[in-house]
Amino acid sequence: MISKYNHISFDLDGTLVSTLPEYRQRIVPCVINNLGGMVEHPDLIDKFWFEPNRNEFISKNFKLDPDKFWRLFRELDKIEERAASTKVFNDVKKSLERLKKENKIISIITGAPQNIAKMEIEKFSKCHLDYQYSIDCKKFKEKPAPESFLFVLEELKSLPKDTVYIGNSIEDALYAKNAGVDFIHIERNEHPYDLKEHAIGVINSLEDLF
Repeated sequence: MISKYNHISFDLDGTLVSTLPEYRQRIVPCVINNLGGMVEHPDLIDKFWFEPNRNEFISKNFKLDPDKFWRLFRELDKIEERAASTKVFNDVKKSLERLKKENKIISIITGAPQNIAKMEIEKFSKCHLDYQYSIDCKKFKEKPAPESFLFVLEELKSLPKDTVYIGNSIEDALYAKNAGVDFIHIERNEHPYDLKEHAIGVINSLEDLF
């Protein structure tokens, strides 16, 4: 499935690591309640966590200013608490090691803030990565806007045709498509995904890549 690509790029949250659902079900309503917003249905928390265009989602569904939401969210999203609720999927270390043995360029592009991304990546830090990038660092637009992906491709001197992005969500699929990159969907069974037509393949484990 990946033999024709020399650059294998990954989403992070929900793809390589998982945040326990109890964490988002606690922290997101806490932010909303503190700012005087509202949640009409508990399913909206999962939609917010996994689906694209979060700023628009915050305005429309939580009736809040996105800037105020994110300021408070990052205050309450304590690194120690997030770390305790973050687990690495069992197939990650072995699969990354195999990719490196096959001389693939390996990158991670995530929308997570740099401190969260660093903590998550350190959970499998013995695996070699050629590049890791948090979109938040240079204030690129959030996924699925492609500018951050194009930046990483330029940094690695990789062409879109030689790159595949692996992720778990609609925003990942659209992110890859907008950057002109092929997409593989990994089904982690955390949230429904209905844009499989954008994927060249659907896998249930990273070991299915080989």
